[in-house]
Amino acid sequence: MKALSNYLLVLFLWPALSLAGDELPVNVIQGATNSVLAELNATPGIQEDPEKLNAVIQQHIARHIDFVTLSRLTLGKNWRQATQQQRSQFTREFGRLLIRIYSTALAGYANQKIEYFASNISADQHRATVRSRILDDRRAPLAIDYSLRKVGDHWKIYDVKIEGVSLAINYRASFAKEISIHGIDGMIERLVMRNTSRKG
Repeated sequence: MKALSNYLLVLFLWPALSLAGDELPVNVIQGATNSVLAELNATPGIQEDPEKLNAVIQQHIARHIDFVTLSRLTLGKNWRQATQQQRSQFTREFGRLLIRIYSTALAGYANQKIEYFASNISADQHRATVRSRILDDRRAPLAIDYSLRKVGDHWKIYDVKIEGVSLAINYRASFAKEISIHGIDGMIERLVMRNTSRKG
């Protein structure tokens, strides 16, 4: 439960990624995150409006996450066993779930401060890690590591680690358990139901 609450607290800090060009990943993340937080501060009452929060996420975050790679990492061996249709369905529904989690986290944002550290870019310039931490007077600093990959001229996030725990691995166990009981189609159906039940 503690690990899940940590994810709910910080997942919204997955930033909007604009055109990356030659910009360092850490600068992209810092600048885009500031833009998201500025919109929260500039729109009174937005944190009490789920529809507006979802719009912020769709505009600034969702289209800049590599949901396919994240979904593949999350399912692990089950991804290789899934059909193309099952992969597409899971990627779509997993994305919907994450957007709702981000919305919950945005609603609970309380002006926490964020520190960023230098980017660690791979030798081939295709992957990078950006380290950061959230400072909150109510609890110990929370370490967050973003994993990004270069897609064309864009840096896209495909995983995030909270205190060293991968988002993909965190979800992998729960999805694997559902697949072992209900199969891949059954797991996807339950995910659809979960997303639908959260509407409104």
